[in-house]
Amino acid sequence: MSRAEPLPRRSGAGLRSALKAAAVDFYYGSIRLVPANVLWGVTLLALLAVAVGGGPLVPLVAAPLLAIPYAGVARLAALTVRGRDVVLSDLWRAYREFGLVALGLGAILTIGSVLLGSNVIIGASQAGFVGWAFATLAGAGLIALWVLSFPLWLLLVDPERSDRRRRDRLRLALLLVLAAPGRTALLALVLALLLAISTVAFAALLTISIAYANLVAARYLLPLADRLETWLAERAAGGARRS
Repeated sequence: MSRAEPLPRRSGAGLRSALKAAAVDFYYGSIRLVPANVLWGVTLLALLAVAVGGGPLVPLVAAPLLAIPYAGVARLAALTVRGRDVVLSDLWRAYREFGLVALGLGAILTIGSVLLGSNVIIGASQAGFVGWAFATLAGAGLIALWVLSFPLWLLLVDPERSDRRRRDRLRLALLLVLAAPGRTALLALVLALLLAISTVAFAALLTISIAYANLVAARYLLPLADRLETWLAERAAGGARRS
């Protein structure tokens, strides 16, 4: 692997392969992935029911709770892609191991999304260049947060990195987006379209789509993260030898 090019340039072909491989993964692992997705869907429905009865601010406060079942789905996807034996009890272990950190990460992502989304609305409602520039910057931040969210979740729950500190896993997720912005953005766009279509077919969102999206992301992102981490280690070792 070249020191000047930590990641190979094959985003389109790699993503197509990831979509196909994820479909096979889902077919063979559906007996575990569907229940995990359904638990996330039940949590979503509970938040929507609270929104109807308690107003829009209540689900915004409670939205980070969605991160706990989401972390379970991401964990099963990562275990599947890593070739581990996956059983349904892995879901409960994921809740215990990652529940608190998932809740914190969910709160950060929720607050960031609300603040950036509000700034988009505020900027767009103001006439003139300054308002639209403000809205554009906030919109770019919102997109960046969406792009970053997939590597954040998957590297957090990656079984191959269970010996790493959590802040190191989150740092690697940020470096991955910086090293491969086009590829991570393309993945985020494809998954956004997939989830948007699933929202129309709401039953698919509640039962299938979150699990499949995480399988695609795991198939696509985990090998890239492995290559990047190897390149960073080799570069650090080379620097240490020269010094």
